[in-house]
Amino acid sequence: MVLLPDHIGIATDVYDELPLAEALERLAAHTTLAEIYSGDRHDLLVAGNRRAAVASGMRFTVHGPFEDLVPGSLHERERRHAVDVHRRHVEAAAEIGARCYAVHPDVRERVGSRDPRVIAALGRTIEDLAALQQEYGVRIVLENMPGAGHSHFVAPGDLDLGELGFLLDAGHAAISGVLHDFLFAADLDLAHVHLHDNRGPADAHDPHLPIGRGVVAVSDVLDVARVRHATVILELLSEADVQESLDYLRRRRLV
Repeated sequence: MVLLPDHIGIATDVYDELPLAEALERLAAHTTLAEIYSGDRHDLLVAGNRRAAVASGMRFTVHGPFEDLVPGSLHERERRHAVDVHRRHVEAAAEIGARCYAVHPDVRERVGSRDPRVIAALGRTIEDLAALQQEYGVRIVLENMPGAGHSHFVAPGDLDLGELGFLLDAGHAAISGVLHDFLFAADLDLAHVHLHDNRGPADAHDPHLPIGRGVVAVSDVLDVARVRHATVILELLSEADVQESLDYLRRRRLV
């Protein structure tokens, strides 16, 4: 059994229909690093899931929940609710020794213009998350989103991340046409990467294709991640997609 390098892992989303313990057991055939989406069957607020994670002996990153959360809400109660939910999940991530905790900023179904009020609200949330980072000792990383006008964090310079790290979603960046810009943005503290493929702007629906099927510059992403000491997570949708991606990486001697 040939495992991935220590800094490259796989998201448990591949096995989201399975209990977390079983999902981790299957991922352990390929990697020692797993990213747990803390929701649904793998919710880390469930004590049994935290015990299963620790018992697995694997290393972790954690993706925080995002459905029905509005970190950039203009209503302070709703914004604070998003921060409070993340607080509980960051605490759970700290309990299992997670290396980092991923947060989505905002997502809009319809294209819209940048709103200074939303940017200000996101700034307050970033400050609140930085306080959680300090309190729990877990690196918190903010993820770029796909599609110009669908988020206030699509390209370098859109938001000031303050003390937070940067999570480069390479697929999202390819859809937005800014992958190269993000890879070489010196002012962003690149700490974590999500890797999957697509055909660029033509795949605005963000299909999370197996690596090698699209336009994502996989070699460049892995090179920059290695230099920046960032963790990399293959964020795919099925076991077959994982195997296809691993075969691609190994054929090209990228891992």
